[in-house]
Amino acid sequence: MKFGISLPVRGDDANPETFDRVADKAEAAGLDALWASDHLVMAPPNKSKYPGTPDGSLPPAWKRYYYQPFSVLNYLAGRTRNVRLGTSVLILPMRNPLEVAAQVAELDRVSRGRANFGVGVGWFEDEYDALGYPFRKRGKRANDGLAICRKLWTGEPAAHESEFYSFSGCVVGPTPVQKPHPPIYIGGHSPGALKRVAKYGDVWHPFRVTDAQVKELRGDLAKALEAEGRSIDDLPICPKVPLVFQEERTQDGQLPTQGRPQDILDALRRYEDAGATEFCFDIVPETPENAEVIIDRIMDEIRPKFA
Repeated sequence: MKFGISLPVRGDDANPETFDRVADKAEAAGLDALWASDHLVMAPPNKSKYPGTPDGSLPPAWKRYYYQPFSVLNYLAGRTRNVRLGTSVLILPMRNPLEVAAQVAELDRVSRGRANFGVGVGWFEDEYDALGYPFRKRGKRANDGLAICRKLWTGEPAAHESEFYSFSGCVVGPTPVQKPHPPIYIGGHSPGALKRVAKYGDVWHPFRVTDAQVKELRGDLAKALEAEGRSIDDLPICPKVPLVFQEERTQDGQLPTQGRPQDILDALRRYEDAGATEFCFDIVPETPENAEVIIDRIMDEIRPKFA
């Protein structure tokens, strides 16, 4: 079992000092991965509901700006040597995949083969509107983008013709260190997302799902993988869930990884039984102090139970 946390890349505590502290702690402790989340534009939420709360309302500490993930991860690649560095998740349909292919390969180069490429389609329609991209076509654009990235990572002149992109004879950036490319973590658990995992994913990376949901959806994913000639037994699963230690039992609206220490361990066992092989933990609150505490608790209280 592998464990990582999301970096505080948004809000008042997102700054180089925080990145240094968290990365140094993760590296010294032997944490497996650090992850950077992604938004380009934090527009007023008029059309979309926030997926992180039961009723779709914005949390009180809603952050209105983000450091861009490749900026942070490239910076930390030079400060660390062992911890893996990933996007969780990059909203691929809002970016040109030719540029993204180069950015991922460059991160893999400067980190000496430690890049994880997490991809999602996003939930924030107002953000898409501000950027001028069609929200209803984000799934198709993501699939197109992933196909393009995989072509370009070969290093051979690539061609592509689709509704969204048309080019031929193109080469971008260096090739990745990891072969054939850095592992692709596909976020989401909609039917479209599961098909995307089956066709393009190396790891399924569902967001804010219970262990029961992982177990149920794993059956749907198995069918999608079978249609692509693949087996569910060969696919790692990395849920992205909040890790919150508290004195009371898990409350209504919380996930199983928010609760008393023993309740959390029991929940992680259930996730493991459902197929999880790795975790990306969101930290609450997103401060360097809490990140350091959570890393210690992962390494001292959780990892020894899953050795």
